[in-house]
Amino acid sequence: MTQPPQGPPPGAGFPPDRGYLPPPYPPGREPIPPRQPRRSSPVIAPVLALVALVLVAAVSFAAVAMLDTSLESAAADASEAPADASAEPEASAEPTPEPQPTEATGEVSEPTAEVGSETLEPEPETTAEPILVVPPSDERADVPGTILFTRLGGDIWAASGTTLENMTDSSSTVADSFPTWSPDGKHIYWIRSKKREVKDGRAREKGKYTLYPTDLWRMNADGSNKKKIYNALINDSRGLWFSTLAQPSVSPAGNNVVVVSDGRDGDDNGVTMHVVNTRSGRMNRVGTSSQALGTIYLGHNDPDFDRTGTRIAFTYNDNAGTEGNPRVGIFTCQSRNKCSNGKTKLLKHGYANPSWSPDGKLLAVETTDGGGRDIAIITAKNGVERVQLTNDGNSFAPEFSPSGDRIAYLKRDGLDIDVRVMKLEIGERGKITLASDKAVTSDGTVDGHSGVSWHIPKNQLNSRDSVDATEPDDSEEPEAALDDAPPPPPGS
Repeated sequence: MTQPPQGPPPGAGFPPDRGYLPPPYPPGREPIPPRQPRRSSPVIAPVLALVALVLVAAVSFAAVAMLDTSLESAAADASEAPADASAEPEASAEPTPEPQPTEATGEVSEPTAEVGSETLEPEPETTAEPILVVPPSDERADVPGTILFTRLGGDIWAASGTTLENMTDSSSTVADSFPTWSPDGKHIYWIRSKKREVKDGRAREKGKYTLYPTDLWRMNADGSNKKKIYNALINDSRGLWFSTLAQPSVSPAGNNVVVVSDGRDGDDNGVTMHVVNTRSGRMNRVGTSSQALGTIYLGHNDPDFDRTGTRIAFTYNDNAGTEGNPRVGIFTCQSRNKCSNGKTKLLKHGYANPSWSPDGKLLAVETTDGGGRDIAIITAKNGVERVQLTNDGNSFAPEFSPSGDRIAYLKRDGLDIDVRVMKLEIGERGKITLASDKAVTSDGTVDGHSGVSWHIPKNQLNSRDSVDATEPDDSEEPEAALDDAPPPPPGS
């Protein structure tokens, strides 16, 4: 007999359950009381657990005994077999010690692994050599002398013949740029930027900030004897900061290096040409004016000493309304040792980034007609264009070779930039034509800001191949407008 079903709660509105009998129960219909749980003996459970444990131990002992027997049998068979010279020695059963910190530094030193009686030293980490992508042999330029350039990341490289050599090593805190030869080929000058974390209570940001000063450095042609020539750091009442230096070019005597800079104290109006004396380390402004656009001075770029050391060709940043309209300027120094005074001649608009030919009669330049940049040659006398050598809108930073028969330049392909060399030929009446154009690099990793610099030893020069060997007959060509200082007003 089961207990009566539980009915719905009172007042729930459900119909009465016919099988439900409320108490008091009629005689013979009382529910059977629930059966009490049976209690176990306090001795039986421990005894059963002990028996199970004994059984498990017996089975384990039997398995181990069988395993030892099989191992002894295998060892006996191995001892009877002939010795094999290529077999590996038995490993030591001793555990390998855990790494322990050294007392001096607290760093964890790796333990040496032991195999038999020999101790194995940790294998040294190897640094992968950089993979250089070079042009195919039939498309590769054979460079006479050496061309300097910079790769992305801040390493200076040298191209000579068909080989490439790394001259400096960049890091997370040091980057090199703008390499240039001294005319005698004994030294290489460049700009080095080194990260510096500064704590100075006189300055902003609670005295904590990061600087990347641009110092002028020099090294021997083989990369040895690196030395700082000009320290760009400034320490005054405003705190520690620096002046900007870029685009160095060395005079033939090696005593002056022209750069573009915002001055010794870093607050000149615009970035203009300055000359650093390599002996005293002092920097002075070149005495030429700068075009103004309202209160902003557009400044100068791309200075290049000629072979006499008295003239500097440069980009004079001009404007036509709100549009940039640069032109080539030629500054004649007062003397070889003094460029604080002199005379400036401005050629016609449309050209920039000049490079002197060996005899100083021609300039390799970039065209700036708004359709990109291309390579052309103009006369230094009046800015007349002799020839345009590229027509792709992606060629820039030309550099005349010291032999005068080649031009190195940078070529852009999308985001990739490489060094190329074009060879020139001279026809009748001094007509210049492009004979060949070959690649020096082809991996697209060249720094487009740093340009190129070229040196050829005197014993390798052949002046008969120079484009300057034949003077063209340009008497009928109209002379370009020549502007002496002061410069024209804005918008001219």
